[in-house]
Amino acid sequence: MKKILSMMLVFLGATAFEEKEGRKILTSAQRQKIVDEFGEDYVVKFTKVLDEETASSEEAGLLVTLKAQLSESQRKVSALEADKNVLLSEKDSLTQKVASQQTQIDLLSDLPETDSRPAGANTQADPVTNDKFLFGVNMPFMAIDERHPYNKRAFASLMADREGIDIPTPKQSVLDYESLKADLGDFYRIRKQDRIQSFLLKLPSLESLFPLESGYQDRATLVNVFLDEFSQADNTSSEFNNVVKGGYKFEPEELRMHDVMFAYKFKDLKKLEKTWIGYLNKEGSNTMKWSFIEFIMVETGKKLHNEREQRRVAGIRKDPVLNNPGKAMEASDGLFEFIKKKIASYQIRTFALGEWTESTISDYIRRATALVPTVVRDTGNLVLYMSTDAITAYHKNNEQLYGLNQDYNPDIMFVKEYPNVSIKAIPNAGNRKRMIWTLQGNIALFEDQKGEMYNFFFEQEDWSLKVWSNWKESIWAYMVGKKYNSADEIPTDYSTQLIFCNDVDIPSTVFIEMNADDATPSVANHTSLVSVANTQATTITNIDDAVVGVPVKLKCGSASHAVTIAKSGNFSTLTAAWEPEVGDVLTVIKRSDGKFIEISRETSTSGIQGFDPDDATPDVTGGDTFITDPNTATCAITNLDNAIYDRIYTLHGAGSTNASTIANAGNFSLTAAMTLSAGKWIKLVKSRTDQKFYEISRG
Repeated sequence: MKKILSMMLVFLGATAFEEKEGRKILTSAQRQKIVDEFGEDYVVKFTKVLDEETASSEEAGLLVTLKAQLSESQRKVSALEADKNVLLSEKDSLTQKVASQQTQIDLLSDLPETDSRPAGANTQADPVTNDKFLFGVNMPFMAIDERHPYNKRAFASLMADREGIDIPTPKQSVLDYESLKADLGDFYRIRKQDRIQSFLLKLPSLESLFPLESGYQDRATLVNVFLDEFSQADNTSSEFNNVVKGGYKFEPEELRMHDVMFAYKFKDLKKLEKTWIGYLNKEGSNTMKWSFIEFIMVETGKKLHNEREQRRVAGIRKDPVLNNPGKAMEASDGLFEFIKKKIASYQIRTFALGEWTESTISDYIRRATALVPTVVRDTGNLVLYMSTDAITAYHKNNEQLYGLNQDYNPDIMFVKEYPNVSIKAIPNAGNRKRMIWTLQGNIALFEDQKGEMYNFFFEQEDWSLKVWSNWKESIWAYMVGKKYNSADEIPTDYSTQLIFCNDVDIPSTVFIEMNADDATPSVANHTSLVSVANTQATTITNIDDAVVGVPVKLKCGSASHAVTIAKSGNFSTLTAAWEPEVGDVLTVIKRSDGKFIEISRETSTSGIQGFDPDDATPDVTGGDTFITDPNTATCAITNLDNAIYDRIYTLHGAGSTNASTIANAGNFSLTAAMTLSAGKWIKLVKSRTDQKFYEISRG
């Protein structure tokens, strides 16, 4: 007993065990130390020995274990002592070496500097850092080896320049060209791409408004779950199966990603030597002007970024035509097109409030926000998105309505009557009338791989250079609304949708272009259309996607094979055939039998102030655009009374009988005499120098 107790005291570093009520005990620290070395079972057995204070077979076993552990501990201490002696020996040796080297450093520092280069040699900082990689850049395309002879020549040239030796540059070989071509990806997909992106990060982006999510492919599934009503009054006296209530309906939102590309071909780069590039040419006679290409790719990256930002808002995807370049805004759908398609697929019921104006926008927003279900509106996360033009109009209207109130707060960025509904501006939205209410983060931007748009690929073909990049992009929402088969099925309380919007997108005063030579233009995107230059005579025979009872405006935008409408077929009810001049507008409305009723027709001079008949010196006070009235006799305009200096005046003609004329004489300095017959116009400006009216343009 005494032997094992003595050995344990040595192990614990103690002289005696503590006692309690006449019995030996272990302290908590001693107990833990034994557990760490021998385990919990050993402590239990040893405690029993302490309690009994009698020798036993159990004590003998404990003694053997303790002896073995102490022996192992002693061995470890001896080994550590030996390692300590070795380390001390190495320390002494290193200390002697350091002292010896410091002595040599001190001696060399006292010597004068020498320069082996002859007079006139290049004295700039030596760019050569090693003979393995050019400029010390440890990358494959900078290797100084047989596969990269141009790097070897550059290294030799740098070494010669350091020594003041001027040697001619050898002619490029085929091998040199092929290896350089193989390295283009390293240059432009690693180093140059990083530099391009460093510029782009400073540009404003829609990503500050909607989060950007990467790693998505076309038709990825965003799962939505719609829950029925669940709670009810306690009815536990009933059979369970008879009072079960509620349900879950999972409806996936299928994300659509659009493939987009950039493709360009640099040609005639040799001409840059003799044009604006001038002294910036760093490639000598080499046809590949890489310094210029690097600069232009940075600018191209900025342009691609700006195009994408505009497309994210107002883009309308159109499938490409084989072997024909497409338009930037047709590469993918933007936010407004996404909303329009979700309305058409019966997931969103719009607020039927019509078109707002600058004098009604404040009340318009109040009424629309009140239509959002309370359970969504009161979350504190509801956001109203609208154009910067709409926000400006909202602030002006609020100022007119509440500016005299003592508690008026100008330029608030929340709905005045609903302070927990914030307002955020959609950049690049122009004069869009669409307003969108949804929860913060519900709408997001999606892409496949980050930075793909700037991952430019290069391929040299003879003396030209191809460059391209490919990427995917989309703007979508995680949850739009439950899908229905018709608009009438969507609940009128908007309870099954999470995106809410008004029913007007593009203002009626804005006209979007028709397709050239289109005899049946579509109003699916907007009800105000303007014609473009056609390649052949084009007579409109129908208006696709017109809705019964909704007015449609058609405007003549070009005199090149200008559009016409005959008084027949779907337009048989017109008052007369429509053969417009540029600027004329026809408004029609579709009735239930498919025919179009004429509402009005306007000419480009409708509403313009007219001159009095036979007035040779008409008064132009208070305006800058006028139209002549039919005269009763020949009338030659000789002056414009009360004209203001520097103001541009536009005079339109009317009629052909006794049309007003302006001679190239007297108060007028024209390119030729002017007859203001119907459809003709001239722009004039009054000079301060000689008081004459000078012609700017005519048509």
